[in-house]
Amino acid sequence: MSKLFREMQEAERLSVEQPANSAALAELLTAVEAEAQTARRVTAAPLLNCQRIELAPMRRPVLRTEDEETSTHAAFESYRALRTKLTRFQITQGIRSVVVSSAVSGEGKTVSALNLALSLAQLETQRVLLIDGDLRTAGLSGLLGNADKPGLAEVLAGRTTFQDAVFSTSVPRLYAVGAGELLTAASDLFAGAKWKEFIGHCNELFDQVIVDCPPILGLADFDLISAACDGVLIVVRARKTKRETLTEIGQHLQGKKVLGIVLNGQERRRSNYYGYYRYSRGKGKP
Repeated sequence: MSKLFREMQEAERLSVEQPANSAALAELLTAVEAEAQTARRVTAAPLLNCQRIELAPMRRPVLRTEDEETSTHAAFESYRALRTKLTRFQITQGIRSVVVSSAVSGEGKTVSALNLALSLAQLETQRVLLIDGDLRTAGLSGLLGNADKPGLAEVLAGRTTFQDAVFSTSVPRLYAVGAGELLTAASDLFAGAKWKEFIGHCNELFDQVIVDCPPILGLADFDLISAACDGVLIVVRARKTKRETLTEIGQHLQGKKVLGIVLNGQERRRSNYYGYYRYSRGKGKP
């Protein structure tokens, strides 16, 4: 996988330095595409026999493909813009595992993580894994309809395997791992070596891994979860998140690769739909 990643970087460099019709660039791009297809077939093998779940019925602000209409078009476009940024980070910087969190609860991080994963899975080039890392509330698991199945807690505690915890969904290319049953302190589970091993394994199998993480303030989970992942997205809610709260989380973001801030709940005039999203690109530093 590392060889393929280097070749993709070289292809992007050549696309900038040489004309689009360069024979060398065309040859390299063809080789990279062929190797990428082979790699995807090989890495998909462990997922062929995983269980499948039908996603639970979802209502807005969850955005399924069939929900796109005039009133939701702006929201879909905002997630597509965010999706484009992440796939670019994936190619240029090797960003494959992204933590989605917020300063406190109620900012909309779980729905934002789910909508982002749904948007990414619409791309044929993206095999996406959505992880419920909020073991205390298991809110994402409830939305997906797999709250009662073995999940991340069992994997980290050594009570089940990755193959038994991961599920394919009724959305093509979208897979999920629920929170599972928490029998010990969540921070203890994430502090162990199994969490880092688990994310490393996921990075090999999937093009994008999206982790719904507990809020930053008041819990140790965020620091432990984000330490094993490649980047962080922070969700803030319009007219709710306070400036001093964002200042307070600064110390938790030091040393993290902050990819951007998602503004959630931005109301558009002349629309009854409340939940439009905007993306602000970060520079890799808080």
